[in-house]
Amino acid sequence: MDALGVSRVTVRTGLARLVERGLLERRQGSGTFLVQPPAGARLRSGLERLETYTVHAGRLGLKLGSEDLSIEAVGARPDEAAALEVSEGSPLVKVSRVLLVEERPAAWMVDVVPEDVIGVEEVRERFRPDAMLLDLLVSEGVPVGFSQMSIEAVVIDPDERVGRNLDLKALSAALSLTQTMYLADGRPVQWSRDTFLPGHLNLHVVRELFEVRNLS
Repeated sequence: MDALGVSRVTVRTGLARLVERGLLERRQGSGTFLVQPPAGARLRSGLERLETYTVHAGRLGLKLGSEDLSIEAVGARPDEAAALEVSEGSPLVKVSRVLLVEERPAAWMVDVVPEDVIGVEEVRERFRPDAMLLDLLVSEGVPVGFSQMSIEAVVIDPDERVGRNLDLKALSAALSLTQTMYLADGRPVQWSRDTFLPGHLNLHVVRELFEVRNLS
């Protein structure tokens, strides 16, 4: 600390932030260690922050990519229309693909966004297979403020569309994440449905004590 010219408090604060971001982990009785991606590398995501998988992968030194990438103009289906608060048939831009982590299939991803937010030709020109659609929206100045996510454990049949897209050979458990991104004013701007195969995504959340039963 003397060599760095910083105080003990500054070092502790910096380490706490790195732990919070998932770059370091504390082991009781042992110390603080750099997080190393395990064999069969997986993304780590804290639910209390809206950050893209691109950011998580960068922190862990993981390489992302895409397979079977499709970018198309579509009309809003009933579920998409409800999530984005638009009329059925409204023009949307749809991005679907297999997400690769370290060149291995990790998830099937589908994102839709109203065409008045960003056009299909712009997405085709600017979208990067190693990034997320949310990265592009924010880069284009779309003021995304927050999101709402639901998480569900599911079973994927290899004969279903998602199973075929992920080239499954047998039934597999999976983690289904459905997320709506909102502008700061509360307008929904993107709807995402991601299906992660086992071993490719770790989720955690920091919970503040709110209320407990007083036993005294």
